[in-house]
Amino acid sequence: PAAASSRRRAAHRGFLGSPPRASEHNEAAGADPDDEQEGAAEEGNFLYGTDINENTIVRHFLRFVWRFRLPDTQGQQSHYIQELHRAWEECTQRQQGIKLKINAEHIHRFSPVLYGHMVNFPTEVIPIFDRELWSVSVRELRAEPEDLGSCQAQVHSLLDKDCRIMRSMNPTDIEKLMCVKGIVIRVSDLMPDMLSAVFRCTTEDCKNELPVPLSHWAIEEPTRCELCGGNHSFAIVHNESTFADRQLLKLQEPPELVPDGETPQNVAVCVFDDLVDAVRPGDRVEVTGIYRASPVRPIKNFKQCSSVYRTYVDSISISFERKGRIDAMTADHEFEQGKPPMLSEQRDLDPSSNSEEDISWNQKVRELAGEKDADGRQTVVGKLVQSFAPSIYDEDEVKKGLLCQLFNGTPKAAGKTVQGRCRPEINTLLCGDPSTAKSQLLQYAFKLAPRGIYTSGKGSSAVGLTASINKDPATGELVLESGALVLSDRGVCCIDEFDKMDDGARAIMHEAMEQQTVSVAKAGIVTSLNARCSILASANPKESSYDPKLSVVENIHLPKNLMSRFDFIWLMLDKRDREMDTRLATHLVSMYSVSGVRKRTEPAVEPELFRKYVSFARRWVFPRMSDEARAALKNAYLELRNQGTSREAITATPRILESLIRISESLAKMELREDVSRTDVDEATRLLKAATYQAAIDPETGKLDMAQLTIGMGAARRKRSKEIETMLQEILYEKQEEGAFGVDQLKLFINERLGDKKEKLATDAELYDALGAVEKDGLIRRNGKQVQIVT
Repeated sequence: PAAASSRRRAAHRGFLGSPPRASEHNEAAGADPDDEQEGAAEEGNFLYGTDINENTIVRHFLRFVWRFRLPDTQGQQSHYIQELHRAWEECTQRQQGIKLKINAEHIHRFSPVLYGHMVNFPTEVIPIFDRELWSVSVRELRAEPEDLGSCQAQVHSLLDKDCRIMRSMNPTDIEKLMCVKGIVIRVSDLMPDMLSAVFRCTTEDCKNELPVPLSHWAIEEPTRCELCGGNHSFAIVHNESTFADRQLLKLQEPPELVPDGETPQNVAVCVFDDLVDAVRPGDRVEVTGIYRASPVRPIKNFKQCSSVYRTYVDSISISFERKGRIDAMTADHEFEQGKPPMLSEQRDLDPSSNSEEDISWNQKVRELAGEKDADGRQTVVGKLVQSFAPSIYDEDEVKKGLLCQLFNGTPKAAGKTVQGRCRPEINTLLCGDPSTAKSQLLQYAFKLAPRGIYTSGKGSSAVGLTASINKDPATGELVLESGALVLSDRGVCCIDEFDKMDDGARAIMHEAMEQQTVSVAKAGIVTSLNARCSILASANPKESSYDPKLSVVENIHLPKNLMSRFDFIWLMLDKRDREMDTRLATHLVSMYSVSGVRKRTEPAVEPELFRKYVSFARRWVFPRMSDEARAALKNAYLELRNQGTSREAITATPRILESLIRISESLAKMELREDVSRTDVDEATRLLKAATYQAAIDPETGKLDMAQLTIGMGAARRKRSKEIETMLQEILYEKQEEGAFGVDQLKLFINERLGDKKEKLATDAELYDALGAVEKDGLIRRNGKQVQIVT
């Protein structure tokens, strides 16, 4: 034990085929090397298979750790010595060790030679980094060597020349350190990776135990027992063997990096230890790792290997790609375990849990939210609306609705005895004439969303939206691959050309939009996947241009019960107005002219601060409903409920009340307030009237009728169809003795009665709808153009 504790520890990383070689620990280990001993570093061992000296690597790395400083580094200690102390302070159990993030750009700035060695020979150099970090830790903490666990260096942020796109990864990159970006599309189950095995002799009086470490990716079973002399008498003892966590990711090329006409490529990524379960399908990540190639055996249990190798990446570190995107919101389990964070507690400014950069941005966000005009009202909402898609002219109401969707409401548990939660996400539908910037608004919201998928209705199938069953190439087992809705979990799923989606895909949307789950029962896999995403869809009218004489359901040709699941339904119509057209033309021309570019005003909130503001609100602000707001919501709902001119017209449903709650909470979030006020409720009611209620006006009566979103026709048309159906039944009863009629003859009878009442004559569509209803009741049988009365 004494000899073991005097040896320097190096972590056995998952990408190593054998345990790293340990060296003797002495008092000089980990010290800042002296510049005068430069020549001594050239003497020593050369790393096997390389032309670099181990002492040179150690010397350069220790200098980097002890001497590298950033411009904002405070105190006498170097940047990474301070980071090392901070990592050990945050570690609750020192025996488990720490992981220290090291920026590769810092290494290149300090020593380009060391950076080159690390990139070209990572399998040999990174274990040296681990070992020397442990030695520095023992020296700095003045701790006993056996009290400290191993240290792991997680290198990230390589130079641009060492970053690769998947289709440019060549055989020359094998066994080198590289960086690759992509979207995680599949995550495997956790797999135990054996690092060392314990074998026990099965002879009765022997029971000799022998530990065998991993060597060149294999563990050889001992053939002879040294105590009893038995041959092939060893059996493995799993409970005493050592395992590490291992997981396999499938990474796909991001859409913006795929060349024209090409399909995205995939690469497998192996993750180890603390990187296991660090990402989910749908995350955009940047993986720094070692590009590897392994032989493939065409026939199992045969030693013969194929000449084509399978390539993969052994990860060193994984970072989330947040450039240009807002951060994800707090997970639901934080609400289940306790109360959400209060803004007044200022946890966002706590240096123990936030970096200096984050605290600086959080202070700017608080200052922006506190700005007021001459009347003492907050100005942040107006600035956010101006800064959202500034290249799109006007449409401020639609932009405000899309901002509400980005902020979302407050997550709430469904109840203590019921699993699930109340939906805080806001669903939006943009519909109207072509060339009204619907797709551009979709693209802008998609690029801002923390997670999200952009898809088209015509190119989306039910399997592509939910989950598909594929065979895992490594294990041969059937696995689920997530679809667009699951990949957009906690983000935004943007669906263009929503009206052109087939019926099978639309049926999936009902569950996803309200229950926020996707149920799958395929190939023996029965499960329910989370799809807690906002749906942002755009749809064109079926006759190309919007017909104001028809209802929104008839214009777009969507299922009626699907329409009621949208919180906002925005009608974006191309109205002819000379003054409006002049301003729009001036705005568009100025975007492309030289003088217009010079005169272009900058957005009120710069893009980076805009994203940080939305991220801050989603992470730290969770408004609660005040008593005043609760009473205002009740009154607003009752007012909307009683807006109809007749008892038949339905003007509000309970879903409308839930939408009002979500929109009110999102408006309070925009101003970073912890309580929903009456003003928020009034503004939410106004937005709802400007959007959904504008779309729900009956074109025949000009009155509000929410039932047409679920039934497909307004109150006037429902009344007329019921009247024609009643007339048809009366005619059939009076003419029962004749037995059969022609369709044209029945139409003539109905039009005679309508003419007597001086009403509009029945159309063929209205007649066939009435015939279908009567036939469903079993009163007639139709045979082509003939109708037979059933007696």
